[in-house]
Amino acid sequence: MDKEYIGENMTVNLRCDDTFVEDDNWKNMNVKYDSFIKENLTKNVVLLEFGVGYNTPGIIRFPFEQMTFIYDNFKLIRFNNKYANVPDDIKSKCISITDNINKIIDKLDKM
Repeated sequence: MDKEYIGENMTVNLRCDDTFVEDDNWKNMNVKYDSFIKENLTKNVVLLEFGVGYNTPGIIRFPFEQMTFIYDNFKLIRFNNKYANVPDDIKSKCISITDNINKIIDKLDKM
């Protein structure tokens, strides 16, 4: 991490202004992500989605739904207190959680 950012406030990575991170590092990580998905198409995969709404649904939300629909071995767990809905055609392969994620993590941490 660059020293210039130590102690600075963090922000959510949303495409709402010119601070959205889609730089070279993001692009390199996206290539690795695509490779990971391709290498695991025949394995059981659980897609965990945390707080993804409709600001940029084409990056995570819609691709996760599409993979869940296409691949029988893919499941989706969607954490979202406002937009936890999933399409009817994949509902049987999804878990939608509307509880506060911090409370869930605290409960898991205590287990």
